[in-house]
Amino acid sequence: MGRSRFVWHDVAVTGRFLFSRTFTLAGGPVRPVEWALAMMEKANEAGDWDVTLWTGSFGFPGGTVAWNTFVESRAYLTEQIGKVAGHQGFLQAAEIGQEFATAPFEDSLRAVVHLTSPEAVARPPIGAVVELVTALPAPGQIQTVRAWGVEVAELYAAITGTPVAFLTDAYGPLGQVTWRAVHPDPAAVDAAANARDAHRDYQDAIDDAAKMFLPASIIRTAMVRVG
Repeated sequence: MGRSRFVWHDVAVTGRFLFSRTFTLAGGPVRPVEWALAMMEKANEAGDWDVTLWTGSFGFPGGTVAWNTFVESRAYLTEQIGKVAGHQGFLQAAEIGQEFATAPFEDSLRAVVHLTSPEAVARPPIGAVVELVTALPAPGQIQTVRAWGVEVAELYAAITGTPVAFLTDAYGPLGQVTWRAVHPDPAAVDAAANARDAHRDYQDAIDDAAKMFLPASIIRTAMVRVG
């Protein structure tokens, strides 16, 4: 497979970064999620952004929730966090959340390297499933992985019809990358997996990447949109 150029779509629409705040909550299946939904609503009231709420379905500890939003820059993200931090309703809701928290929240910021289509960062319907594949390049492989990551994202999208965002971590393990595939529902996840697994070119591409990544660093997870 030849090298691809990195492609940036209209960042004014899509955002250059994906910001996520992840919490693991206790207290049953209902009340913690109701609280997380209230926090999402307060965050959207306070800031000029579009925050969505997701729950971990596979590959996460039970009770995991994540608030996600795409932003155009670190400066813009900092501005919105400042607005939220000064919003009385948000602060009051945050105090209530201490009842459910099992550990401090964790923030992540991923830079958008490539989108197979603008739908990769569009707001999906409630019940949509996002599959995340994260991987850490082996020493000396970061640029190779980024080029290959664009190619395999386009190949997956062409085979399955699923929009994919290819991202790299702005902070955390140096060079770590993530593929984010957005499916409208669980049935679409099954259809995409069947198409992917039956396609020889995709399997060959995965085999080609064996030496690009650190052993056991490739992790697949899934989340469901609830708000």
